[in-house]
Amino acid sequence: MITVAVAAAALSGSAVHATAAPDTRAATARKILANSGISLATAHVGGKHPGSTAKANITDTANGKGALTSPWGHKPNRRVALDPRMLDGLLKLNTQYKYRITVSEIVGGKHSANSRHYAGKAIDITYINGKHVGSGAPHKGLMAACRKLGATEVLGPGNAGHSRHVHCAWPR
Repeated sequence: MITVAVAAAALSGSAVHATAAPDTRAATARKILANSGISLATAHVGGKHPGSTAKANITDTANGKGALTSPWGHKPNRRVALDPRMLDGLLKLNTQYKYRITVSEIVGGKHSANSRHYAGKAIDITYINGKHVGSGAPHKGLMAACRKLGATEVLGPGNAGHSRHVHCAWPR
C-alpha cells in the first residue's frame, strides 16, 4: 500500500525519511558487530567509562537498548537511540565503499554542546584502511562517501578540531 506522503514524494522527486523500528536498528547494529571491516573502539581518549565506548554503543543498540553517553560529556549518562540512517551509513562505508574503518566515538566521549553525537546521529572515524586519519589515510574519499550516504555534516583534516579523525553526521 502506498501512502499519500510516499506517492507525493515520488512525484516530487524528494525522499521520505521514515524512522526505522527499534528491531531494524538492532538488526543493523548486529550486522555492524559481525562485520570484520568495522572496528569499534573499546576505550575513550578523554576518560574511562566502558559503558559508553563505540563498541558498547553498538552492542547496546544490537540488544535493543539505547546507546549510553559518557559521564563527562555535555549530556551525561543518557540513553540515546542511534539514528537508523547513521547505522546504515556506517555499515555501507564498508559493505558498499569497501573502507576498513575504526570508529572512535558515537554518543560517548566529549563533544560540543549541540553535537549530533548526543542525538545518535554522528560517528568519528580515526583509522581508514589501517592508516590513522591525518597520517596518509584516504580521508577525502571517505568523507565523500559519507556525503553520498546522507551525512550533511562531514569534517576532517583541514577543519578545526578534526585533524586526526573524520566526523560524519546525519541530519537532525
